[in-house]
Amino acid sequence: MSVYKTIAKNFAANSFGLGVNFLNQIAMVPLFITHWGVDKYADWILITAFSTFFGMTDMGLNRASNNEFVIKYQQKDYLTCIKLQTNAFLFVLSVFAVFMIVSIFISVTWGFKDLLSVKVFSETETSVAFILLLSEVFLTMYGRVYHGVFRATSRTHIAIVIDNVVRLAVLLILFFGIFFKIDLILLLIMYLIPTAAGILFKHYYSTRIFDIKLSIENFDIGVFKSLIKPSLAFMMFPLGQAVSSQGLVFVVNTMLGPSVLVAFTTTRTLVNFLRQLMNMLSTSINPEICAAYGRNDTRTMIDIYYRSLLVTFASTLASIIVLLFVGEFIYHEWTKGAIIFNGAFFTGMLFVLLVSCLWGMSSVIPLATNTHERFTIAFLISQVAGVALCFLLLKAYPRMELIPSVLVFTELALFLYTLSENNKFLNISFRKMYIELWLQTKFLFLKGMQMIHVVNYEK
Repeated sequence: MSVYKTIAKNFAANSFGLGVNFLNQIAMVPLFITHWGVDKYADWILITAFSTFFGMTDMGLNRASNNEFVIKYQQKDYLTCIKLQTNAFLFVLSVFAVFMIVSIFISVTWGFKDLLSVKVFSETETSVAFILLLSEVFLTMYGRVYHGVFRATSRTHIAIVIDNVVRLAVLLILFFGIFFKIDLILLLIMYLIPTAAGILFKHYYSTRIFDIKLSIENFDIGVFKSLIKPSLAFMMFPLGQAVSSQGLVFVVNTMLGPSVLVAFTTTRTLVNFLRQLMNMLSTSINPEICAAYGRNDTRTMIDIYYRSLLVTFASTLASIIVLLFVGEFIYHEWTKGAIIFNGAFFTGMLFVLLVSCLWGMSSVIPLATNTHERFTIAFLISQVAGVALCFLLLKAYPRMELIPSVLVFTELALFLYTLSENNKFLNISFRKMYIELWLQTKFLFLKGMQMIHVVNYEK
């Protein structure tokens, strides 16, 4: 199968995921505000933000293991593939057990209500909700161990569809639970059922392609040690994301208060939804970059990378221009006028979006090839610096619209660094990069003209 056909399938599957993200991040917000109110919704944001933070506790082993699985599978080293999956399964189960015991101990001894500064939910609701949401995080993590099989056999789109069907089911449960005022604890117990079902389906489907049994005999300490360095480097990526996402939530809540926090998170959610639209392409090409690296096919890597970078830039810029005209209208319709629209903050976050989409696409090269140590360190530094500088700025000038000025600076620095590192990896100078971008621009333009000609001819 052509690599571009596989990418197209991945993109189509991610498009379905975009619809699920729309329901999750856009359509659900008015429901929360209408039925729970701003204060209760702020509590939900805090609890989910803290539980999601633990998604990094696999220490990046899943991503490093899946990448290595694809590379070894391309090289027909199937024994190592079996060991890679076994190591990942056992590690996730061990970490889950440890954090569950610690969480239960904290909930019984101190509780999470004061720890998370929750105001509306009771102590029991807060602690049990956190533990159940933490379980959902680890079940999702366990299910992603199977993705190596899907990625290695050009079936990534199937894994993406499974994950998004699960997320859709979870959202429907959450929707009806909030609408019909179901008890929070019962609602979150139901919340876990689709995730568990997704794991069972992945297991059944993947074992038909590459049979593997979870056995301690397949654990290999040597293979495990070989993944420690790339895994720890991968851990810095979710850590940086958590620092940026949850860190800014706590900074804004502390410096500007809960009402501004809701305005901040809703605006950022609207902008990040567009970012997810742009990032669908990077997610779609990641498995194919990894497979090309396993085959030592540098030319394919270069073509996919530069074409995707150009498409990302053009698409993001066009989307930003549209949102500059209709963004306020969408925001007011979305929030039903319950939250004040800050035009300066919204515009600033759109420029942050452009830069972050570009470095997001550039990051595919190191993240898909397990050569990401330097990038993830730079990413973590940029995110910590962004939050720290925002804290200092808000402490001196408590105005939300100043936040994007800091984030543009840190995101641009990360993009330039990533470009430089990719050029070294691909053995391309900046001059050759400009030439390559020009040639790929002409290629995409000619392909676009051909497609338009075919469409007009068929009409």
